Amino acid sequence: MLLSRMASRIRQSLDLQEILDATVIELRAFLQTDRTKVYQFDPDGHGHVIAESSAKNRLPSLLGLHYPAEDIPPQARALFVRARMRTIVDVPQQQIWLSSAPEATSIQDLSVEAVLQSPLAEILSRPVDPCHVEYLTQMGVQSSLVVPILFQQDLWGLLISHHAEPRAFAAADLQVVQLLADQVSLAITQSSLLTQAQERAQREAIVSQIAALLHATRRPEQILQTVLEQAVKTSGSSGGRLYLTSPDGTLPIHLYTYGNQPAHPADHASLEEHPLWRPTEMFNADLETLKAPDLPMRVVVNLQQEPQLEPLLEEFQTTTIRGLVIQPLSYGNEFLGCLTLFRDQIDIETLWLGYDSTDARQQRPRQSMGQWQMLKRDQALPWSLEEMELIQSLNLHLSIAVMQSWLHQRDQQQQLVLEMHNQQLTQAQAAAEEINRLKTNFLAMTSHELRTPLASTLNYLKLLKDQLYDDETELRQYIEGAYQSTRNLVTIINDVLDIAKIESRHVILELESLSLPKLLQEQCFLVDAESRSKHTPLTLHCGVETVYADKIKLHQVMTNLLNNAFKFTPTGQVEVRATLDGTGSMAQISVIDSGIGIDMSNAEHLFEPFIQADGSPQRAYKGAGLGLAICRKLVELMGGRIWIESLGAGQGTTVSFTLPLSPPV
Repeated sequence: MLLSRMASRIRQSLDLQEILDATVIELRAFLQTDRTKVYQFDPDGHGHVIAESSAKNRLPSLLGLHYPAEDIPPQARALFVRARMRTIVDVPQQQIWLSSAPEATSIQDLSVEAVLQSPLAEILSRPVDPCHVEYLTQMGVQSSLVVPILFQQDLWGLLISHHAEPRAFAAADLQVVQLLADQVSLAITQSSLLTQAQERAQREAIVSQIAALLHATRRPEQILQTVLEQAVKTSGSSGGRLYLTSPDGTLPIHLYTYGNQPAHPADHASLEEHPLWRPTEMFNADLETLKAPDLPMRVVVNLQQEPQLEPLLEEFQTTTIRGLVIQPLSYGNEFLGCLTLFRDQIDIETLWLGYDSTDARQQRPRQSMGQWQMLKRDQALPWSLEEMELIQSLNLHLSIAVMQSWLHQRDQQQQLVLEMHNQQLTQAQAAAEEINRLKTNFLAMTSHELRTPLASTLNYLKLLKDQLYDDETELRQYIEGAYQSTRNLVTIINDVLDIAKIESRHVILELESLSLPKLLQEQCFLVDAESRSKHTPLTLHCGVETVYADKIKLHQVMTNLLNNAFKFTPTGQVEVRATLDGTGSMAQISVIDSGIGIDMSNAEHLFEPFIQADGSPQRAYKGAGLGLAICRKLVELMGGRIWIESLGAGQGTTVSFTLPLSPPV
C-alpha cells in the first residue's frame, strides 16, 4: 500500500518538495518511528534537512538545519552508495544489521579507495564508528535507519529514520524502505527533467522576446537600451552596461547603462578601456584571429579577489557590486563591443547544528548539538549555469542587432553628409534673401522714424523763413520747436549708428573694474533736474561695490533706462537698486518705476529695434524704440543679460540687468 500510494503521488504531482513531504510522513507512519527526514547534500559536501516528519515530545525537529561536510565524510558517502542501506538497531550496544564485531573502530580508518575496492561483505562487517555513536547519542537517537537516495548514480541525499528507543527492523520492512528510496530517486529525476525543460523554455521565451525587441520598428538606441534593461532583469543582475564601438572607428563610441553602476559618470567608458574588457588583451590574440566562438564570456564571481581588477576597485568600493560577467560581442571578425552585467553582494544566513569552523573541537567527536546561526555579510552570489547560458544565448542576437545598427548609422551618416551639403546651399540662399529683406526693412523703418522729426524741423523753419509769427514769444517757441526736432533727429541717427556698429561688431569695449556706487550716483545726478521738474522722486540703493564693465557703455545703458523710466512715469517715483544675484558672482542692477506698466506678453519684443509697447502712430510717447535694443546688445557684450518685468497696465515696470563682478577666469 505504501509503495502504491507513493507511486501514485509521484505520477500525479510534479512538485518535488510536495513528494518529499509526503514521503517522510508515509515512512514514519509505516515504520512507527519518532522522526523521519530527507537530507540533501550540497555541492561542497555540506548538507541540510529539506523534509521532516516527527512525533511530538520525542525527538526535536531538525528541519532547515545545515550540517558540515565533516559529519558525513567522503568515505562514509562512498559506503552509502555501495551498501545502499545502513541500520543501527541499538546505539548503546553498537549493534548493527549485518555487523557484529567485538570492538568498535572509526570509519576514519577507511579511505574512499578502500570502500570502493574492498568486498562489500567485509565493509558491512565493520562495527559502528564510535564518533558516529557519540554523535547519535548527543541527538537522543537510539535507533537509526539510513538509506541513500541516488540521482544519476551519484549520492543526492539520504532517507533517514530516527527513534528514541532501540528497535529492530524486519527484512521485509527494509526492502520496502529501499524501494521507497528508489521511488524518490525517480521523482528527483522526473523533477530535474521538468525543471530543465521549464528553464529551457523560459530561456527560449526570453531570447525570443529580446529578439523581437531587436527587430522592432524603433530607433536603434531605444531598442538597445530596452534590450539592456531586459538582459539585466532576466539574468538576476543588479545593473548592466552595453558598450559599442564601430569596427572601422568612423562612428563614436556608445555606452548604454542601466541599474547599479560603478562610481563614475554613466557616460564614462573607462571601465571598458581596461584590459579585462579588451579582446586582444583578454585572450592574448590578434583581432584578426578572433571570431565569435573565440570570445567566451568572462565571469568574475568576486571582483575583490580578481587581481586584474585591482586598479578599478576604487570605482566599486562605494557600491554594492560584488560580481560581474563580461560577454564580448562580435560578428565575423569584427569586434563590436561587450555586454557587462553586475551582481550585488548579499547576506547569507545559515542555521547550523553544532558546527563552528573556528572551533578546533570540530576535529573531535561532537561535543555539543546546539543550534547556532551564521550570518555572512557582503557575500558574492555565483552565476548559475542557466544564467550564463541565457547570457550566451543573447550574444548572437545582440551582435546581429548591433551590426545592423552600425550599418544603419553608417548609412545615416552618409545621408546626413549629403543632406548637410544641400542644407548649407539652401541656408546660404536663404541667408542672402534674409539680408536683403533686413536691409529693406531697416531702410523703411529708419526712413519712417527720421521723417517725423525732419518734417517737424522743416515746418518750424518755414514758419521762421516766412516770418509767420505774431510776437517775440511765438518766435522763440518756433525756434525751440525747431531745436527740439533737430535734437530728436540727431538722437535717432546716433541710435541707428550705435545699432549698426553693434551689429557689425565694430564696438570696442574697454572693460575695467568700476566703482558701482560712484557711477550710479553720477548717473542719478544727471537726471536730477528732470526728477525735480516732473516731481518724480529718484532714490538709489547700491549694495555692490565694484563691477567689471565698460564705463561709457554702462553710462549709456543707465541713461536709456532712466530716460524711459521718467518718460513712462507721469506721476509716481523711480528707484535704482543694485544687489548681488543668486550666484554671488554677478551684480543685478534694476531701474524700477511706478509708471504705466506693460503687457508682459509683448515684453520680449520690446528689446527689438523700432519696437514700442504702443506702436500706433497716435501713441502718446514718442521715440524710435531703439533704446532697449541698444541696452540689450551692450549688456550682452559686457557679459550680462537684461530682462523686463511688470504686473500689468498701471502697475509700473522693472528693467533689470546683470554684470560680472570680476574678469572671467
